[in-house]
Amino acid sequence: MSRQSWLFAALFLCALVSWQWFRPAPGGPASEQDYQPDFIARQLTSLQYNPLGLPYRGLDADYAEYYDPLSMTLMEKPVILLYSPDGQPQWRLQGDEGVINTGDNAVMVGSVIGRGLQPDALVETLTTEYLELDFINNQLRSNRDVQLSSPHYQAQGQGLLGKLEQQTVELLHETRATYFNP
Repeated sequence: MSRQSWLFAALFLCALVSWQWFRPAPGGPASEQDYQPDFIARQLTSLQYNPLGLPYRGLDADYAEYYDPLSMTLMEKPVILLYSPDGQPQWRLQGDEGVINTGDNAVMVGSVIGRGLQPDALVETLTTEYLELDFINNQLRSNRDVQLSSPHYQAQGQGLLGKLEQQTVELLHETRATYFNP
């Protein structure tokens, strides 16, 4: 080979090594991607209405980040208002942090407090560290310790299943209750 061919081969090899050396690292798997929020909101307030024009769900949060690829909103200090079918406030649920998966469910964690807002509510206050709201089946669920209270009783247990349409709440395990005589 001629001297010129060796020079081109050396330059090609040098270019190939440089390209490999300075090439950007490939992204990790989807679970390790660093997602950036599509929008950030402070003092977020939202109210959704049913086809009859009556409110059915409200949301307040001190801070929220929405991620469109995940269809989810992360929130700090969320407050969720649930309304009865006739548009009357039924439950006010608040927690330290929360996640809403668009149209599906919400999860609230850390000092979750629920207040029954109906005048004839059987549960005045619900407290737990974890609460899931299933929007499709209109249910409240928890697998943690739960305390229920009203002027007539106090109850504790582990796990909860609440059916919003029937206005019932059931403690699932290790239930203890104290009833008060008026």
